[in-house]
Amino acid sequence: MLQSDFTCVFAIQEPDEQVEKQISKGCAEVWLVPSFSNLQEEAEWLLQQLRPTDIVVLDGYHFTPAYAYSLWSRPQPVVNIDDLLAQDQWSDVVINQAGGIKPGTYQTVPGAELCLGPAYALLRRPFQFAAQKAASIPDVQQVFLNMGGADPHNHTLTLLHQLRQRFPGKAIEVVTGAAYPHQADLEQQIQDLKHVTLHHNIPAEKLAALLHRCGIHVCPPSGMAYECCAVGGLLFLHPIADNQRYLLAYLTEAKLALPYSELAHVPEAELLPLAQSMTQRQRQVFDGAAGSRFRKVFEALYGSYQLTIRHAQSSDAAQYFTWANDPAVRRNAIHTAPIEWDVHVRWFSRRVAATDSFLYIFEQVDQAVGQVRIDFEESVGTIDYSVAAAYRGQGMGLAILRRALGLLRREKQGAWTLLGQVKSDNLASCRVFQRLGFIQQPTIRQHDENYEVFRLEVASVNIP
Repeated sequence: MLQSDFTCVFAIQEPDEQVEKQISKGCAEVWLVPSFSNLQEEAEWLLQQLRPTDIVVLDGYHFTPAYAYSLWSRPQPVVNIDDLLAQDQWSDVVINQAGGIKPGTYQTVPGAELCLGPAYALLRRPFQFAAQKAASIPDVQQVFLNMGGADPHNHTLTLLHQLRQRFPGKAIEVVTGAAYPHQADLEQQIQDLKHVTLHHNIPAEKLAALLHRCGIHVCPPSGMAYECCAVGGLLFLHPIADNQRYLLAYLTEAKLALPYSELAHVPEAELLPLAQSMTQRQRQVFDGAAGSRFRKVFEALYGSYQLTIRHAQSSDAAQYFTWANDPAVRRNAIHTAPIEWDVHVRWFSRRVAATDSFLYIFEQVDQAVGQVRIDFEESVGTIDYSVAAAYRGQGMGLAILRRALGLLRREKQGAWTLLGQVKSDNLASCRVFQRLGFIQQPTIRQHDENYEVFRLEVASVNIP
């Protein structure tokens, strides 16, 4: 999804030859991670290979919060792909493609972006293309069966016999993965079964074409189920792992699939109309636009880490004075009157020295591009931010506020609340707060103008 805009490098430990070959097809480089006595040593090795702006995508069950924190706190931009609903997330972006997941499920660093649900489905390229095409009439005389890439308990053979008994006249296309350990036995078994074709370790392009030919799909509630939905058809789900229960519940409750147990009870005459109606619902959810959404997320994250961030100093008073009196800044401020220099200097000196104020200044190639100020009264912090005129309209507001919130989490422990107050007609700033997870509060009125209020609750966390 990102190869056209980013250089993709895959870091993996002890892959077999086939896996490494497959990875090399989609990535510019493969890093072979040495074996270490503990994960912390591995994380330190990884940091030594990275540039400060390299985005690290963690995808694996052994990546603990401590592992992610060691990268994020450096600071390194971190994206975490999660399907276990791990609550503590030390990353800038969390991806969970399962449907029905609520943002409140996760405890993230402030400003982290949550990419949740099928809108962010991690589909391989042929399935992205399939989701963009008009739906065709499903051929319910052909059945697709796949029970995952490994299937150590051989659900494939069990379900094959059941499907053969249920549909003696239909063609059944069986797909097994590279790690399937029962291939020889399966090949022996199908010799006595009519209308059964076996496919082993086929590439994504052929898999998508095969799914397109088949109007009935049987698979686990996993990534394969999303690929079936992207192509479209009558989908029946048979879970084979405990962590698949959330996806099973979502897909069946959204009527994008049915439990496999219901297959025996669907009359033959209802298969085609059921397949057509389900395909239409799948098309509404899997729109083929996940790639563009991911590019937007990754480009924004990458852009934010191109900036350097530092604490404001007394010597920055003149820069802040210029920003504060910028016509657009004054127009969007609560108090719109110009600020006098003497007043500004006294105020700025107090703010820089105050322990309950955090003033961050951002630079790009030695040019100041904006500032974020967060003033606390007890545990409630009020946000003020502005972008230099030459850098407006480039997503800089999102970039500097995201980075400021991350640094604030590193510097201020405990639980606190953040508030942003924006004039109702300042739609760009409203979108920034919404994108960073702030909850919009009721509109308030001050000085004869309407203001939108945004609130973010930040929980106390234990540093891993």
